[in-house]
Amino acid sequence: MIVGASVALMAATAAYAQQAINSIEVLVNDEPISSYDINQRLRLVIAVSGGVQSEQEFLKVREQVVQSMVDERLQLQEAATVELEIPDAQLEEFFGRRAQGLGQSPEQFAQALAGIGSSKQTMLDQMEAELAWSQLVQGRLGSFVSVSDEEVEAYIQRIYDNRGKFEYRLAEIVLLVDSTEQEAAVKANAEELVSRIRGGASFPAIAQQLSASSSAAVGGDIGWIVADDLDGPYRKAVDEVSVGDVAEPIRTPGGYLILAVRDRRRILTADPLDTQFSLRQIHLTAEKAQDAEAVAQFKGVVEDLHTRETTCGQVQQFATDAGADGPVEIGVLRLRDLQGQLRGAVEGADIGQASELMEMEDGMRVLFVCDRQEPQVQEPEFDAVYNQLEQQRLSMMGRRYLRDLRRDAIIDYR
Repeated sequence: MIVGASVALMAATAAYAQQAINSIEVLVNDEPISSYDINQRLRLVIAVSGGVQSEQEFLKVREQVVQSMVDERLQLQEAATVELEIPDAQLEEFFGRRAQGLGQSPEQFAQALAGIGSSKQTMLDQMEAELAWSQLVQGRLGSFVSVSDEEVEAYIQRIYDNRGKFEYRLAEIVLLVDSTEQEAAVKANAEELVSRIRGGASFPAIAQQLSASSSAAVGGDIGWIVADDLDGPYRKAVDEVSVGDVAEPIRTPGGYLILAVRDRRRILTADPLDTQFSLRQIHLTAEKAQDAEAVAQFKGVVEDLHTRETTCGQVQQFATDAGADGPVEIGVLRLRDLQGQLRGAVEGADIGQASELMEMEDGMRVLFVCDRQEPQVQEPEFDAVYNQLEQQRLSMMGRRYLRDLRRDAIIDYR
């Protein structure tokens, strides 16, 4: 969510209230980044990371924001050398998908951005750099990524050899260190981000805003990795961190890595968490839940549904009678995709039976399980493994590419 952080944000930005509205703060190869651009992005980052509590925290976040914007400017400059441009229609589509991921329409998302003092254009500028860099890395480096059939077959064989062992779904935030002078500041930024994430800030949102890895486009997700393929500090982090938590920052040759353990499962073993549920809901959004009359109407219809015999065919009528304004269809989700109250509501539910009323951050809802499919063992597929190995190598090459651009650039901090 990107709402609700305005009070903390206003307090944090007070230190910069006297700053010139549009002064030049950084020159990247003679191309300016203004204080206005930085503050627009800063408001967005502080909102998605849950606000700041002190001027010191604010300054740490601001420093990381400036570094991210410098990287983006370098990425766009490099894309311009090959006349690579992202069409406006593609940016709008990407913006719409990002809004959908937050449960909002593009219009609602744009209004929410404006409400925290940022803007849709700020988000589009970031997306442009993200998409341009992804296409540039793929176009320039993709042909140099070599994965042999033998490597894929060996990887698949390791999967079979590890049947029954654990594999982990991991996500990353990469913060680069280009000089010894940056070491202390980047380490402090990494530690601060870990604290924020553990305090409830969204890992994917922060990765999208600040990570220097190509995985930032998908919220830092780097997929499933077999435990035996992890070594050194990575393996230690996975062994010590619970599912859903993040490890302490890990020093790597290029900077600092924040690693999140998103999920865990046994290899080639049917896992109850992979049970699939077709879900419907009666949902009163948080915005409408501010209206006492709407809440009374909603509760009057749905509060005792869990005590009655119901069917999924009745959900739409219940939603209409309750004045629900959220979507009815959720679709098919695995149990592992659901957390907390939601997982508990569906795990042992009968088909067609309503859950108890749940009051959540995004409003009130009652869930219905309309179908259930028991988990099946997923055999490894050659093409999927090939693509995974290719993307891992391409991501590493992309980080080196950006590091070289930063080393050769003329960056003037004012």
